[in-house]
Amino acid sequence: MKAKAKVRVILVSVIVILVFLPLIKPVYHQATNRELIESIERNALSANIKIVQLTHETGMNSSSIAVSAGASGVIIRKDGNRYFALTANHVIAALDDADSVQIIVLGYDDLDFKDSLNSGEAYVGIEDYYRQFPEAAVEYADEKSDLALICFTSDKAYSVLSLAENAVKYGGTVASMSNPYGKRNEVTAGTIGSQGFWDYEDKEGKFKYSIIKHSAFISAGSSGSALLNEDLEIVGINLGGKENLLHQFVSGMAITNDQIRAFLEEWRGNAFPVE
Repeated sequence: MKAKAKVRVILVSVIVILVFLPLIKPVYHQATNRELIESIERNALSANIKIVQLTHETGMNSSSIAVSAGASGVIIRKDGNRYFALTANHVIAALDDADSVQIIVLGYDDLDFKDSLNSGEAYVGIEDYYRQFPEAAVEYADEKSDLALICFTSDKAYSVLSLAENAVKYGGTVASMSNPYGKRNEVTAGTIGSQGFWDYEDKEGKFKYSIIKHSAFISAGSSGSALLNEDLEIVGINLGGKENLLHQFVSGMAITNDQIRAFLEEWRGNAFPVE
């Protein structure tokens, strides 16, 4: 009986750890990195954008428009009133069966359609609502690295973030700045949890990416968002996250800054070829 009791205690302990550890870690990281989070909120958060796709489809006797749940991006350059932002390629990939797809950019201080209604703004059609925001053009995209560079025009003043020169080390503190499902402008802290680079395979199994794993909470809607170091520099672009069997967040996965740098160099070479 004593042996069975010990087994039960062990099983209960394992279950408790599996259930509560994923919930405790984010709270711990948020509490111990409050200064970094507040610094990002003050100095970098306005570089966070939300990217929404408006998909237009026309049938025999009808037409429709669908609005995506949205994803994230980060501003890295400004020329006059023209901004350039990094995101994930799968965020802006056009749908093959759609008549047209518009990529709409919401700044950090722009409300989603539902949020505007909840704030008491007058109702307008969903298409008319999103037309007030800038439409983005794809400057450059690379399916192999799952990165894309978009540009949009705005007279608003947004932050512009730099790409880190050096890779973040194992155990280093990082923070994600994104729009996880149902939320906007969330800053979540964590640490780098991989000593080396891991291969991440896309859903279709076509490509493998070298990624870094981290514990800064992200979820659906965070794709394309920035992973920042303590100097508020970009060390990665988030592609997705991993969950356990209970659908609890385990780790985030981000393309590394050296791959981002190579991607941007390819863009510059294509946009401004050397004669």
